[in-house]
Amino acid sequence: MPGSVILACEMIEDEVRLALEGIAPEARPPLVWIESGLHDRPERLKAALSALIDKLDRGAEEGKPVTLPSVRPGRGPAVARREEVTVGPVEEVVLALGFCGNALTGLGARHLALVFPRVDDCISMLLSCGHRREEIPRDPRTYYLTRGWFSHESSLLEAFEDWEKRLGPEKARALQAAMFGGYKKVNLIDTRAYDLEECLPQSKQLANQLRLDLGIVTGSVQLLEKLFRGERDSEIVVVRPGQTIGFDHLVTTQCAEGGK
Repeated sequence: MPGSVILACEMIEDEVRLALEGIAPEARPPLVWIESGLHDRPERLKAALSALIDKLDRGAEEGKPVTLPSVRPGRGPAVARREEVTVGPVEEVVLALGFCGNALTGLGARHLALVFPRVDDCISMLLSCGHRREEIPRDPRTYYLTRGWFSHESSLLEAFEDWEKRLGPEKARALQAAMFGGYKKVNLIDTRAYDLEECLPQSKQLANQLRLDLGIVTGSVQLLEKLFRGERDSEIVVVRPGQTIGFDHLVTTQCAEGGK
């Protein structure tokens, strides 16, 4: 793989680290963590990714390293976990992200290739056990989670507590019903990247809070492994320098030598 950097959501820290185990430590690209709370507002996530890519693009143009903002993955407000990572210059930005509310749409660079998995979001990425995007076994009426959903900022259980404090019990229950009324089940994804037993109590608590059954489904880090190893097929998108990411990259099966 050419000189590259990985931009990864801290919510899938367990899975990213497991996928990187197959690469010798000295050969692993530098890793910049994106704070999980940005997913609550896709426009903020897009702005953060755009700023990182712009800095890397300038570094590639000038042939100089750049210093990028990152976070130490973990609990608590991201502002208390800020750190910096020096990177580059690189030729390729590997995005360990899905489209995530169209947060990737419109991103591009003049001097860098952008590479990312052809999935709607991180859930689809972790449910893909060698499937094409269209074949990923995902139920739209199931709420999926992993340990990352409890280990980082924007924990859903913490959100419920916050709603009750700010709105009162009755309004908090009404908001919860409005947001989750369409779900029929909660599924914990076993990606083999964390201790499943450790997450069962919180998973059961969440399912009880939503008045839903709890299930466990098999997940995988195969797509992340492929992405990090530099393998390219119909499920890995490569957007060349001078092109931008578009919605067509999500729906096409070309090994994405495309763009706008």
